[in-house]
Amino acid sequence: MSIALALTAMLLLGSTHFINGLLARFYPPLNIGFYTHLGGALVSLAGALLFSTWEPVAWKWGAIAGLGSALGALLLYKGLSQAPFALVVPVSAVSMVTIALALSLVFLGERPNAWVWLGVMIALPAIWLTAGGGKPNKARVNSSTQAGLLLGLGAGLGFALQLHLLGQVPDHAAFYGIALCMFSGAVCCLPFYQHAHLARKRLPLLATAAGGISALGLTLYAISREGQLAIISIVIVSMYPMIPVVFGSLVRRERVSGASMVGIVLSILAMVLIMAGNS
Repeated sequence: MSIALALTAMLLLGSTHFINGLLARFYPPLNIGFYTHLGGALVSLAGALLFSTWEPVAWKWGAIAGLGSALGALLLYKGLSQAPFALVVPVSAVSMVTIALALSLVFLGERPNAWVWLGVMIALPAIWLTAGGGKPNKARVNSSTQAGLLLGLGAGLGFALQLHLLGQVPDHAAFYGIALCMFSGAVCCLPFYQHAHLARKRLPLLATAAGGISALGLTLYAISREGQLAIISIVIVSMYPMIPVVFGSLVRRERVSGASMVGIVLSILAMVLIMAGNS
């Protein structure tokens, strides 16, 4: 059941990135980050009032997780504006899962078995390839790529903190933790809001809806950690980059590169190994 929750969370979070990726072609990315957090806060608050039980500790973990979420979004979009997508996105994705795994090992004392570790080792290159990463080219290293590398690492750190901190919220208060996380993130993104053309007033609604999808995904991720090692949930959710790639191919008829195809195959193999180790 926990594996199914983590897989569903991966699908929902990947869908959010696909929707926001389409919107970013027509609307300021930082505005999308604000409305995504706002939509997530509204949906998760409704879920909290209906299904969750209030827990005071949710204030602390949720609010701090929101800082990590906002930091990740702001640095990611900043990096994408300065450096190639094929550098920033894979670096942020791989650093996110690596840092989140380290936090679980150090602070939670988790000790996965050999099957899970093998799945983790395969998942790291899988995430890199699926997200568009390729073989590093020293000839192309310049100030912009160096800045993109650092910003990608910073974004990964922010998202890793979000995953780790949300996992500290008790499952019966998960919706409250997500609501506080999203609200805190929206407040942090607000100073960077850019006024856009009125003709694009429908786009904020779509970004808000995407935020609601993201909130559901984060809630399922938080709940999935209760029945298994946090490392397993983290790795499965971190393979979300395969969802925008698959959706792009099916919906927009985009060509899937050979590297991304290899990454998707490795992602599936990694999930099979992790599920075998968790059985």
